Amino acid sequence: MDKTIVQANAKLNLYLDVTGRRADGYHDLDMLMVTVNCGDILTVKRAKKGEISVVMNGKTAGEENTAYRTARLVGELTGSGLDVNIFKKIPFAAGMGGSSADSAGVLNAAKKLFGISEGEARKMALSVGSDVVYMMNGGIMRAQGRGEALTPVQGLDGLRKKFFVVAQKCMGASTAKVYSHFDTLNMQPKNGFENAVECLKSGRTEEGLYNALFLSATYHCPSIVATMFDLKNFSSAACMTGSGSACFAVFDSFERAEECLRSLKGYKFKSVLHIAD
Repeated sequence: MDKTIVQANAKLNLYLDVTGRRADGYHDLDMLMVTVNCGDILTVKRAKKGEISVVMNGKTAGEENTAYRTARLVGELTGSGLDVNIFKKIPFAAGMGGSSADSAGVLNAAKKLFGISEGEARKMALSVGSDVVYMMNGGIMRAQGRGEALTPVQGLDGLRKKFFVVAQKCMGASTAKVYSHFDTLNMQPKNGFENAVECLKSGRTEEGLYNALFLSATYHCPSIVATMFDLKNFSSAACMTGSGSACFAVFDSFERAEECLRSLKGYKFKSVLHIAD
């Protein structure tokens, strides 16, 4: 096989708590993540040894790009070059895991093209991004540590019947800036993961959603507040995802979700999504 096409889906954080600061500079997290049906399409081909090329929406990506760094690691392991073409659908700087999804897509393609093992792929995933391990397989997962310690969460299949209106007014600040500002707030961990899951199981969705980074993200991107107001006009169950700037609202009815979507004016990205299989 010389070529493969993979889809790399986005994620939403239904719960995100920061439980501590690590010696390596990262933060310890406790998150509930779900995969949604918005994804980038990656076409990955073998190339000559040493040749790494990543093109994203027609523009060449450089060494700072996560997918490029992942492709280079794959090349070093396999002795082959890689040609990666990415058609982006996940919005940039939204907190939906776009760059991690692309890295995971390269690794999933490499497993098909070169027979790379799950263990080898995981090792590379950890070296390029905290969410990449999760993004390789997705699902309804508890993610702890940097995001690499994954545990499937049972009893939340009811979420698969929900509709998520996801909206982003403008690109958010870098993840590093959001976490750096978060550290100045001296917020205490919520330590409420189990309670959040119970709320979601029992249909008390509004009580189950939480994001510790909300205040920090709005400091850098005030339009997040306006987004939350717009969404809460239609659903009390609304939350920011990741480090922003996208927010989402949860609906039982597709018709009500569409009504909310139609009301959103001047948004960079907006869509009705559901949890992907």
